[in-house]
Formats: sequence, C-alpha cells, structure tokens
Amino acid sequence: MQQQSLVRGGESRAALALRDVIDGVKAYPIWMTLAWQDIRQRYRRSVLGPFWITLTMVVTIAGMGPLYGALLNIKMEEFVPYLALGIITWGLISALILDACNAFIGSDSIVRSVRLPISLHIFRVVYRNMLFFAHNVLAYVPVMIYLKILPSAQWLMVIPGLLIIVIAAIPLSVILGIFCARFRDMQPIVGSIVQLAFFVTPIFWKPNALGHRAYVATYNPLYMFIELVRGPLYGPLPDASVYIGTGITTVILFAIAIPLFIRFRSRIAFWI
Repeated sequence: MQQQSLVRGGESRAALALRDVIDGVKAYPIWMTLAWQDIRQRYRRSVLGPFWITLTMVVTIAGMGPLYGALLNIKMEEFVPYLALGIITWGLISALILDACNAFIGSDSIVRSVRLPISLHIFRVVYRNMLFFAHNVLAYVPVMIYLKILPSAQWLMVIPGLLIIVIAAIPLSVILGIFCARFRDMQPIVGSIVQLAFFVTPIFWKPNALGHRAYVATYNPLYMFIELVRGPLYGPLPDASVYIGTGITTVILFAIAIPLFIRFRSRIAFWI
C-alpha cells in the first residue's frame, strides 16, 4: 500500500510538472511582456539603453582584433570576424548561464504573490537573453562593412543553431535556477566557472593553436555551442560532430532537469 501511494504521489508530481510547463508555454504573452519590462527597467534613463552592451562589444573587437591577430600571427581579415562572432555568441551563452542562476531568485516577488506557472520564469529568462542577442548581432555590422563581407545562403544555418541553443538553455535554466535557489553559494561559483571558461574556450584563439591537443578544445561543449552560430557565419559549416555533441549535451541536460523539476517544483517558492 505504501509503495502504491508513493507511485501515485510520483505520478501526481509528474502530472503537475507537465501541466506547469504546458501552462507556462501558453502564457507566452506574460513572459514576453515581463522580459521586455526587464530590459526597460535595467536601462531606464539610459540614452543608448541595451545598445551599451553592443557598443562595448564593438570597442572590444576593435581593440582585441588587431592585437591578438598580430600575437597569433593571423591575418586581420581572417581573425577579426572569428573574434567578433566568438565574442557575440559567447555573450549570449554566458548570459543564459548567469541569468539561469537568478531565474527564480530574481522573480521572488512574483512567485510569492501571483499564482503563475514556475516554468514561466524560465521562458522569461531565455527570451530576454535572445532579445539582447538580437541587437548585439549589430556589433558584427561594422566588421562586415570594413572587411566587405557579404551575406550568403549559408548564414541561414544560424537559425537551427540558435534553436538548439534555446532548447538547451531551458533545462540548463531549470537546473541552475533550482540549485541556486536552494544553495545561494552556487551563484558566485557559477560566475567564477563562466569567467574561467571564457579563457579555456576557443573564442579569441583557434583550436589548432594547441597542436596535437586540439581535441581538448573541440570536445568542449561550450565551443560546440559557439560554433553553431559562428560556423555558418564564418565558414565553413560546422562538422556533424558539433550538432551531435550539442544534441547529446541537450539530452543530458533534460535528463537531469526533468526529475529535478518534478521533485522540487513545489519547494521553489519556499526557498526564495
């Protein structure tokens, strides 16, 4: 009897978690509006608003491009686009990771006072960072103009790449959101790891710089996700191993996130 009740309880939690996700998706007008309000609130009374981030990226690319190109003995025409796309894509991935830690903590007042699906706050974080990425891509326009880079049909492969990143960001946000809500020390730890990952991930250097140890970089999941966007724009298209690797990583994230969300969804409001 006790085992049957546990099973029923588990089924009930799973059903409630599934209903939460479905309701969260259906509530897209709410999390889209909240994401826009987050952007407006963050850059209130700012002249350039979120374009300050874009301007910062432009300055960083203009400063690091010629310098590291000379240090690594790579032609500027080859290195600057590589660096620019790496920084822009890393900005998206790192922001998704860091904001995931604050997915529930940053919405504590809403979680406590309004009855909304918990998953809504995950979609809010992911959508907000996609909006930031949409205007940060403009940082690549000066590079295109200066180096006379023309768009091509290959660039359309960025769309499935971004879709994979968005899909992977959802379970990642669930995992980090739950752990950071339960253990507040997790947030600075994740921030330190992300900072370290910036230097060990091929963003401003290429994997072939490691020689016969290049596999260390190519098997880096963060590098694979960056190549989903940078590869089609920089050329050539990423290898099939990149799509397979990001697909496997996404499946692993879902395998961890689903049981966590089923078990701890109802406790999040108490933790924050």
